[in-house]
Amino acid sequence: MKELIRKILLTVDNPAIAVSDGQLDQLNEFALNLLRYGRERGLTALQSPEDIARELIVDSLGAMPFIKSGSRIADLGSGAGIPGIPLAIVNPECSFIMIESQNRKAKWIEEQIIHLNLQTRAHALPMRIEDAAHNPNWRGKLDFITAKALTSLPSLIELALPLLKVGGCLLAYKAVKIQEELDISENALEKLHGRAEDCFLYNLDGRERNVCVIKKLKTTSKNYPRRVGVPQHNPL
Repeated sequence: MKELIRKILLTVDNPAIAVSDGQLDQLNEFALNLLRYGRERGLTALQSPEDIARELIVDSLGAMPFIKSGSRIADLGSGAGIPGIPLAIVNPECSFIMIESQNRKAKWIEEQIIHLNLQTRAHALPMRIEDAAHNPNWRGKLDFITAKALTSLPSLIELALPLLKVGGCLLAYKAVKIQEELDISENALEKLHGRAEDCFLYNLDGRERNVCVIKKLKTTSKNYPRRVGVPQHNPL
């Protein structure tokens, strides 16, 4: 698995997405645990080493070019710890919280954090995103938010921007047709005081991927996010 991760990393067409030998060892350990237990524990439907290495490990590193040393970061709907755990491995000067409402998944994340010796800078938060976003411990306190395959961009903007500091950024992992999602996000961007700053297109093992960067410009109204479930089922 280690050599497979290394091989796929070499296909990425951006030098900012790179890892040290020690980080590669940790990524390998995490990938092996996903391969052994991911399906059994209901964490991922992916079963092949190639898919896990590409989709869950290397693709998680797509936000690396934007994350600054010393940042506080939340990974929303982290699931199996994707992309939060790989990003925590390769950003040792940052602190991470993995927000995951399902207790069994949050337990897995915490197990992996301990196994990979990340516990001084990474934690699982078993809470609904909407609740975390109204909690004074987290609201307006974070530098970056990451989210991969969680929900549509308008919904994600409503969930993420309340957690960010003014000037902080949402790093949304999205499909290649990102312009379609940006077009339907204008209302959410206006109401949440966000602006699309960049869309980072990169090539991963012959596949095109995007990280969309949404910057928070002003303090978010206390009305957002709306109650649990509403942002996903009735996007702005």
